Amino acid sequence: MAINPVQRRLAELLQHWQAFVDQPDKRLLLWQVPDGGRRLLDAFLEMQRHAPAGDATGGVGGDTFVVFDAPFEQSIAYSRALKEALAGQYAASHDELRQAGQTPDWRFEPDEVPDTAAAFMRALAALAGHHPVFGQLVAVLSPASVTDDEAWAAWVARALDAGAPDGVRLLVPDADGAPRLERLAREDRPDVLVQPLALDAWAVAQETFAQEPAVGPGGVFRSLLTGLFALAEKGSADQVQLKARDALAFARQQGWPDQEVAVRLLTAGVMLKERRCDEAVNHYRHARSAAEAAREAGHPAGGQLVLQSWFGEAAALIAAGEPRAAVPCYQAAEQLAAALPNPLMRLEALRMGSFCLARAGDADAALAFGRPALAVGEGLRPASRPMTTLPLHCFELLRLVDPERAGRIEAIRRDLDREQLSRRGRLDQQAAALESSADVAELRRVEREHLDEEQALQHAAQARADGEAAGGSAAFLELFEQARGLFGPSWPIAMPGAIGPAAAPSTAQGSAA
Repeated sequence: MAINPVQRRLAELLQHWQAFVDQPDKRLLLWQVPDGGRRLLDAFLEMQRHAPAGDATGGVGGDTFVVFDAPFEQSIAYSRALKEALAGQYAASHDELRQAGQTPDWRFEPDEVPDTAAAFMRALAALAGHHPVFGQLVAVLSPASVTDDEAWAAWVARALDAGAPDGVRLLVPDADGAPRLERLAREDRPDVLVQPLALDAWAVAQETFAQEPAVGPGGVFRSLLTGLFALAEKGSADQVQLKARDALAFARQQGWPDQEVAVRLLTAGVMLKERRCDEAVNHYRHARSAAEAAREAGHPAGGQLVLQSWFGEAAALIAAGEPRAAVPCYQAAEQLAAALPNPLMRLEALRMGSFCLARAGDADAALAFGRPALAVGEGLRPASRPMTTLPLHCFELLRLVDPERAGRIEAIRRDLDREQLSRRGRLDQQAAALESSADVAELRRVEREHLDEEQALQHAAQARADGEAAGGSAAFLELFEQARGLFGPSWPIAMPGAIGPAAAPSTAQGSAA
């Protein structure tokens, strides 16, 4: 039976995996994955949990893949998180083990072994030995985030140095555009195999569409749009323009204004990428006309399409060096977002309109434009507020009121970041020194001391920031306290994303307020 392009890529990944397993001296497979291929890799890993062994498109000979996505902040906490995840995933697999004729009686208490890479590897070895039905027990190390690439690479190296017995393998996906384990890849370790993967999700989509017959107007337009996407990625702007004309003409002929918007937005993005800003603005304006038509016709996403066109035009004007000309776009976007309603996009419109006015040197107007964002933030759930750009926007408003005082608060944050990074590095060095230790309590003591020191540093930095704010004008202090009311005491010193890069001189001239 013929297989589709997705299945073909998954079968190719299976071949790559088998080539690794066939080399008994290799213990870690480093898959270098392009940005556009990560979802295919995730599909491959998920398939190993469900596809029967021997399936042509999955099922890696009975090997068992366990994905560990705990974030890496420091070595001790990461080791502990992996041990706890291993215990949790084993407990969740009891039914599957019974179905395979196994008794789920492996005993593992994470708190009873040290929080080290070596202890995690020993736990994997013990589990693999207890249940030979697993085949190769594969730990997929894919942290959701990494605070320190060097420390993460050192942890992986220590895991390898601890030794992986027969039956245990490590698989580490690494983004080839921003590799975290580049040093490990360059070291040419005999137990590491580096495999660059030529995965391209868009190419797979094109092949999939090409296999399906283009039936009716929808099929014809899909073919036109597929060709347009391909040119947008690999062709020239002029080629995109020519192809877009055909797609636009067909969409108009069919009375599909929403698809006109899609073509216009894609084409505008290509023009913007090539710094052809005037042409991008033109496409965004035509997109808005089509979006308004879709909205008037009752299209459920019509308002959102209009909103996208306003944001797109504003971005093109900023790229063209005309921030003040972008302000009316953000003003219109804010009004529309309020009416839809779309509070997150309304926040972004207020933030960016304020940014543009500040960039143009009008701090008073920027402050007046951006201040209503705080009222919008009050309507959001407290837990959602830090996940928006509002924490950053509030601090940028402080810059407009008193740039020098805001700069001193920013310096407090930068000092805290540097000190915390230094202390985290020392903690990782201590963890490495205790790697072979069986003393669970000593590792916990070291980590507890580190956490206590970090908390004391943070409290001291927050107190300094509060002191700076208290010495400011009434307008500065009012804004500071209002933001604190939205986000709590961690803002702006300990809240991620609350302080961005320092503004250029023309964006922060102070405010008469």
